[in-house]
Amino acid sequence: MEELRNVVMAKPNPQPTGKDPRAKNMGLVLKHNVCYVVGMVLIQEGKVLLIQEAKESCRGSWYLPAGRVEPNETLEAAVKREVLEEAGLECEPDALISVEYRSRGWVRFTFTGHVTGGVLKTPDKADKESLQAEWFLYDEKSPPILRASDILELIKIASKWYSEGHSVNRRLIAHTSHVSSTMKLIAIHRNEEERINILTLKSPLGTTSYPVWIDSQETKRALKSYGYEGAFEIKGVLSLEHDGSASCDGLCLSLLVVLASGRLDFFSKCKWAPVEEELAAILHTILTSEVGCAKLI
Repeated sequence: MEELRNVVMAKPNPQPTGKDPRAKNMGLVLKHNVCYVVGMVLIQEGKVLLIQEAKESCRGSWYLPAGRVEPNETLEAAVKREVLEEAGLECEPDALISVEYRSRGWVRFTFTGHVTGGVLKTPDKADKESLQAEWFLYDEKSPPILRASDILELIKIASKWYSEGHSVNRRLIAHTSHVSSTMKLIAIHRNEEERINILTLKSPLGTTSYPVWIDSQETKRALKSYGYEGAFEIKGVLSLEHDGSASCDGLCLSLLVVLASGRLDFFSKCKWAPVEEELAAILHTILTSEVGCAKLI
């Protein structure tokens, strides 16, 4: 269960996981075949931080501080840099609240956090990064002119995290290197005694590992390939493994999925394993919270 503990607590695994044989020769390199975007939702005294865009295509509209991750940069370092460049503020990420996974070629990671320093950017400090930054009272009925309305859902998620998220484990990034992009399936089921079991791969060596698949394979098809064809619910991203500073731009998303049935196909590659009491208690807290997992968009 050590790997599960690392996933739940966002700790690095001793060795990179998710080496799906179908993922050979799919190395990801920023600015070559993949683009990662980071954004930050900062809420302070009921107000959300927005920046006014300087880009010609959307000049004058407002948006969350956001931008592309640079080569050899961690996701946390990237989002802190973007907030400083665009809003003039220093910040510290507290949690990953959403992952927008369009394809292998484009992924957006949105964080929430808190301000630690800096000075709010004013119009006289306008540059190519932004025209200014401002705190807005969050009100769906009369928002400022936005570059895109997709940030409204992200602000809602962050608001929920601020109200209850501090009772849930802090979700940051486990700094583990990956060459390609994979998903790790953390599939659980409650038995008749309400105890949590987790789906693990059968191993003649007695080691514990979890099903993985490449990101282009949808969850339903992946579950079927591992011997499960029943109903399920995707709770969200339990943890994320990435370490851009190691010159490896791949990542591994651990997806928490609740299975409605414990029935597996006779030829399944998997088996059920009981989750130890301490980890089961943490998973229960995550499952009963609206913000227990980062939302997969």
